[in-house]
This record gives sequence, structure tokens and C-alpha cells, in this order.
Amino acid sequence: MNKLEFLLGQYGALALVVAACWGWGEALLRLLKIDRDPAMRLGAPLAITLGLGISICVLQGLAIAGQLTAFYVGLLIAVGMLLGAWHVLAHKPLLRWPAWRPGWQEMPRSDRWGLAALAAVLLSTLTAPLPPPTQWDELMYHLPHAQQWAVSGRLTVNEWLRYPWFPYDFDLLYAGALLFGNDVLPHLLHALAGWLTAWLIYRLGVQHLDRLTACVAASLWVLLAADEFIRAYVDMGVALFVLVAGASYQAWRSTDDRRWLLPCAFALGLAVGSKYQALTLLPLFAVGLIWRDRRPTTWLLVVGALLVPCIYWYGRNALLTGDPFNPMGGRIFGFTDWNASDHHWQFEDLRRARGWPAWPLWPALVVPFIPALRRSMAVRRALIMGGYMTLTWAASVPYPRYLLSAYPVLVLLSAASSMYLIRLASTAIPALRQRVVVKVAATLLLIYLTLMATAEIVRYWKRISPTPEARAALLTQRVPGYPLWAHLKTHPVGRIYQLGSEDSLYYAPQPIWGEVFGPWRYSDYASLPPAQLHRKLTQEHFDALAIHSERFPGVASQPEFERYFERVWTEGAVKLYKLKPPVAP
Repeated sequence: MNKLEFLLGQYGALALVVAACWGWGEALLRLLKIDRDPAMRLGAPLAITLGLGISICVLQGLAIAGQLTAFYVGLLIAVGMLLGAWHVLAHKPLLRWPAWRPGWQEMPRSDRWGLAALAAVLLSTLTAPLPPPTQWDELMYHLPHAQQWAVSGRLTVNEWLRYPWFPYDFDLLYAGALLFGNDVLPHLLHALAGWLTAWLIYRLGVQHLDRLTACVAASLWVLLAADEFIRAYVDMGVALFVLVAGASYQAWRSTDDRRWLLPCAFALGLAVGSKYQALTLLPLFAVGLIWRDRRPTTWLLVVGALLVPCIYWYGRNALLTGDPFNPMGGRIFGFTDWNASDHHWQFEDLRRARGWPAWPLWPALVVPFIPALRRSMAVRRALIMGGYMTLTWAASVPYPRYLLSAYPVLVLLSAASSMYLIRLASTAIPALRQRVVVKVAATLLLIYLTLMATAEIVRYWKRISPTPEARAALLTQRVPGYPLWAHLKTHPVGRIYQLGSEDSLYYAPQPIWGEVFGPWRYSDYASLPPAQLHRKLTQEHFDALAIHSERFPGVASQPEFERYFERVWTEGAVKLYKLKPPVAP
């Protein structure tokens, strides 16, 4: 019952956020007087996404002004909910089930199977976001930065953490959640981006392809992005904003209504304000705009909408470090906290992890050779966008997770070609035309997806931690050094330098120094003999040294190490040593 109450409470909090975002986003759509056509309306998922973007901009403004507090965030949610209530009461026809959509009974059997399969796939993500944070990057920098903004109420540059100069639009949502002491809600906010993306993929698939293909595409997205539903990263947020930008661009080209360029540019600005990789999309959209509309007023509107969510990060970096893309532009603009070696090893690390796109995406390559698909203008634009994103990814850093922002377009193309080929095969092979064969195959697939969803629900249900005791037990098991960090929050030992525990810093007392890159890089400390290490740490005013003994086994095992360092905590893999007073020569 505790876990069920926890689940309902967390989803209740998410429902408040969704309702507020829908209120803000619908207000923007009504102000622009777009997305009104019932046959092409993207509706709620588009409104909620734009509402998320508006919330990010408001949170950014509050944090810049030093007013990021629970009161103002609560006010932001309350106003959004009031706007939503007003839309419901004043525009009830918007909420009616559109007459052009067939009911369940009138749908073809294949569409019903597709919807049932999609429901099973979505159900598999139900409990995935609910365990406490345990994933590497969220503990290393996403949540620690958000935590510092929530504690200070302002946008601080936290130089002891990795990537202090990155653009962090989506992470501002996490800071808002942490103001209320809820670090599971960031998981749900990232998962929300994934669910909204699936919803938009389905809507776009129905509009431009057919319902069954839309179900296949949305299911592929959820399955391929399954690991992202358990994390407070930004990748699904970037994918959502990129998809909204592409869908808005398509709506502009099909209606010739330039008001659609505002949500297009705004969503693109949110993507660029959340991850540097999204910058590669700017040339593609710029060429598309130049090709169609070169009016100065159009460009002013587009550039303004693009810059609102992201100009702060790039302007701040340019003013304070001279590199608007710090640290990635260091070779061009000069290095500040990083050096050339850090830059080299960062990209070398990504290259070592490079890989091919997921195999379910490969059928997208067949789309150009299918005349029935190639005749669709929307499909041709999707091909250009998906191809461009894949090529820029392959030419820069072919790290599989960095392609995630292209997945929504690629799964639509892949599903379109796969369904076309399956239907073609069914007409050519008599056995595939038999209803019993199709029914058995569909039933087996649905059973498999249902079993998979059940297994995933149970898997993450076991990790839900509704009580402090359950949470501590799980984190002790899954986060190296958690018991030490929990102890130090109540028994501080002064300024700490750590070696090898960057994947648990969210739970450590802040600030805590020590990183792979930057001015406190491990390589400048770990190789020193005990006497020199002690002298360096003393000169930098450190009081204690925490060492992940499995990742840096040779540091504490050196001769005379205990002459300079006193053991304080030896449980688990992370050990703590206090610096002894300087030893006389």
C-alpha cells in the first residue's frame, strides 16, 4: 500500500504539472490562432510541450533574478491550471471526441490490434521513473546543478561539477521539482517528454500515413527509448522539442501560415538551450526558411522566438569565458576551466562508445525507393530531416544516445516502409493472406508485449522506495559511497577532495571537488606520491580525501600514505581520509 500511495502521489504531482502546462500552451496556441483545423490538429501534446517551454522560460527568468522559490513555482503552476480551467469552460467543443475519428467498434481489426500493442508498450514504462535517482549522468551533473539552483534560488555556475557552462533549459524543470524536495519528479518530467513524443508520433502518423503505422512508429519510439524513462537526463526533452519544431515547420509549409514559425523556432530554441548537439539543426531550418520566406519581419519573429529560451546560456558563456560553447569551442575560442587534453579525452571517450543506429531504424533507408511514400510531401520532408540529422551525427560524434533526437522522425519512416513491405508481402504470398495466420501472429505479439510490460512494471516496482528506510537501503546497494555521503551530511569534515566518485555526487555534501576534467582533474592528483599529494591538498585548503578504492586502487596503497592521511571511513568501496597535520622533514 505504501508503494501504491507513493505511485499515486507522484503521478498526482505530475498531473498538476501537465494541467498547468496545457493551460499555458493552449493559451499560446489560441493567441496565435493556429492548430485549429480538426483534421490536422496536434492538440494536447503540442499545447503541453509549448507549456513546458513557457515554464522553462519563466523558471529561467526567476533564477536569473534570484527568485527561484517554491512560492513562485507554485504560482506558475496555479496560473497555468487556472488558464486550463478557463479553456475547458469557455471552449468545451475542443474537448469533444472529434466526429472524424472512428470509434473503437468502427475501426478495422488491424488498427485495434495496433492500439492494444501500443497501450501494452506504454504500460511497460509505468513504474520505470519512480525509483530514486541512481543513474550516472543524473547523479554526476544534471541533478547536482539543479540542486544548487534550488538551494540558492539563482542560476549559479557550479565549477566543481562537470559541465558548469552547458545550456541547461530542461534541467530547470528539475530545479523546480527539487524546490519541493521531490527528486523522483525529475524522472517523471523526463518520462513525460517521452510520452508526449510518442503521442505526437502517433498523431503525425495518423495524419500522414495510417493508424496502424502510427501505432507501430509510436511503439518503436517507446521501445528504443526505454532506458531513458528511468533517468533525469535531457535527451527525450530534446527529442520532443525537435519533433515539435519539425511538425510546426511541416504545418507552416502545408498551410503557408507563418505564425507556425513561432512554435517552430521556439521549440528549436528550447532544444538548443538544452543540448549543444541541437545546434547542428540550425542550418537545416535556416535553409528551409530562406528557400520559402526571406521577409525581414519573418526573420525577426523567428530569431526572436529562437533566442528567448537559449540566449542566456550562450551570452553568459561568451561574456564570462569568451567561448559561447564552453568547453566544446575551446580549440577555437580558447580554454578556460578545461585544457586541450580534457577536450581531446572527452571526444576520445565518446568515440570509444560509438555505435551503429538501432536496427529497427534501418528500414527507413527503403523509403526513397517506395513511390507511394515518396509522393507524400510530408514524407519527403521527414526524409530530408532524418537524413540530415543522421549524417551530421555520423560525421561528428556517432555516440548512439546522441541520435535519440532523430528517433521520432526515423521511427515514422521506418514504420512506414516496414508496413508497406509487410502489406506487399501479404499480397504476394498466399499464406500471409490467411486471416488465421494474421490473427495468430498478432495474438502472439500482443501476448509477448503484455508479458514484457508486466515484467518491466514488476522490475521497477521492486525499486520504488516510499519510505526513508527503503530509499536508504536501495541507494546503499546501487550508489557507491552513498552511506559515506549520508554520514558526512550530518558529520561534516570540512573541504573534501574526491577521487572516482563523480557518479554519486548528487548525494554528497556540496560543494565537493574532484572531476575527470577541469581545474580539479584527477590526473593532477592521483599520480602524486603521498607527501606531494598531502602538500597539494593542504595548499588548496582541503581537509579530507575520499577515494573510490576500486577505481583508484594505487593511491592509498602507496608506502607512507598513512603517514600523511588518517582513515576515517572504510566501509564500502569509497574510503575517507583526513589530512594529518604537516609532517616535519
